[in-house]
Amino acid sequence: MNFNKCLKTQLCKMLISPVPVICAIMIFGLCCITNVYTDADGGKGYSVLTILLLRDPTEAVEGNSVVRENIIRAAMSSWLIMFSPVVCVLPFVKSVSAENISLKRFEMQRSGKIAFAASRLVSAVLTSAAVLCLGYGLFVIFTVIMFPSVMDTNSHSAAAVLHSMNIGCFYLSRMAGAFIIGALSALPAYIISVFSRNKYMMTCIPFMFFYFYNTLINRLSKGFSANVGKIVSLFSFNGIFRAIENGMTVYVILAAAVLMILAAIIGVSFLQRRYDCCE
Repeated sequence: MNFNKCLKTQLCKMLISPVPVICAIMIFGLCCITNVYTDADGGKGYSVLTILLLRDPTEAVEGNSVVRENIIRAAMSSWLIMFSPVVCVLPFVKSVSAENISLKRFEMQRSGKIAFAASRLVSAVLTSAAVLCLGYGLFVIFTVIMFPSVMDTNSHSAAAVLHSMNIGCFYLSRMAGAFIIGALSALPAYIISVFSRNKYMMTCIPFMFFYFYNTLINRLSKGFSANVGKIVSLFSFNGIFRAIENGMTVYVILAAAVLMILAAIIGVSFLQRRYDCCE
């Protein structure tokens, strides 16, 4: 069994179930309850759900606050950034925790430990990224249907709202950022799966890691000067989108690739030293 067949087997285990669809719906729900607009008069925050239920979206359109581009950008923050590392990896966690030990040994012997570890990493990354892209993509489609574009309300402010990008590049940058965040979210769970099949460890430890990591980056960015703080903030999950919008896509991809290679090295190195299939 070569790498391609092993990868296909791993992907089938993770994708052929209702779990990825449920997770994508959860991502969509998190986007809908995240505050995307703040009332300038009362300072009250509104999510997409509360905007549609409690007020007329056209009230704030003139200020370019309730336009789809700002809503799509603001939704990828707060609750979504906090819980996406848990939600995105659930298909991978379910697959690993429920797999048959004998079948795992058979796959590892047929494909080899390197191919097995590499295929598991790639399948985890692709599945996690696909879940986040699907859920976020559904929210983008929903927002496009329900809210006006800045191009329709105030084309003079379009350059500022879109950060000098055209509409196509804006949507592409959002989905590219979501894909990278989803891919990176799978790495801690994958590394833990090499040591343990405990589903609680594979979900709780990555959640705590990303929470403390993003908190640390946010505090460090505030502790430096404005220029240095902007650079430090690029290392947070939200910073991935800002880096892409500022033309630093190549650096983001390289950084993500380095982290994935490190995760692969850890997984392969550990499997090569064990003969019990990590059970």
